[in-house]
Amino acid sequence: MSKKPVRKKVRDIVFCVLSFVLSLLLFLNTVCIFTVAFAVNENAWIDQMNASNYFSDKADEIENKLISLGSASGLKPEFFENFIDPIWITNDTQAYMDAYFHGNDDVINHSTFKRNFQSQLDKYITENNVKVDEENVEYLVDKAENIYSASLEIPLFNRLSGKINFLSGIMPMVIAVLTMFSLVIVLVLLFGNKWRHRAFKYYYFACAGTCLSLFTAAVFLTVSGGLKNIVLESRAIYDMVVSFGTAVTTAVWVFAAFFFIMAFVMFVVYSRLIRKVVSTD
Repeated sequence: MSKKPVRKKVRDIVFCVLSFVLSLLLFLNTVCIFTVAFAVNENAWIDQMNASNYFSDKADEIENKLISLGSASGLKPEFFENFIDPIWITNDTQAYMDAYFHGNDDVINHSTFKRNFQSQLDKYITENNVKVDEENVEYLVDKAENIYSASLEIPLFNRLSGKINFLSGIMPMVIAVLTMFSLVIVLVLLFGNKWRHRAFKYYYFACAGTCLSLFTAAVFLTVSGGLKNIVLESRAIYDMVVSFGTAVTTAVWVFAAFFFIMAFVMFVVYSRLIRKVVSTD
């Protein structure tokens, strides 16, 4: 049996390396797509907040904190019953996130809460004929206002401050560059091989490699529980982050399945083409 010429061996090695590089580029492109679709996507965060009942749970958390504040100030728990409207939290959180994702001042607007709390407190004082010091009232309003603002802040955003805008600005360009290089490699593999079945063999290698990488990542995220082990003080934020992690894990499984199908298709095409070559010989 004759051995392959050195030139053909080198060519095969080069094409194998190109298929590996293509696999790496496809994987990196997928990661970038995940970043755009989830990490730097304001709508994705809002969707997960709605899916995890974030706004209602956050209203309950704020109410409990205000009850503790009121107890120290002589206010009965009934004063705060159904006082926090989830609509306030929804509107103020969306405004906060709009400012954050657009690089503006992300200070939480608490004017609606302050106005309603002041009105409720004045009504309570009048109806119960309570004698209070104006400074104490102002102190109580300020403390309640601080509780509301601090409760709506998302700790993860503080840690990622400045990076969100950078990533959202650079990701489309990165995706375009990765896609361009991937297309170049696809064309090199297609036109660099005299026999088309060889090109599809390398496409199969690339898709299979990407599928394996994503499958490994999906298994790891599933087995490790995603973000369920993260420690957060707020239950509402924890549920939202876990829901976010579940959505990301599902997306990884979907992309892994997509590249599995693509690898299978490339393999089928390769098998049919090589059978034709063998039959003609």
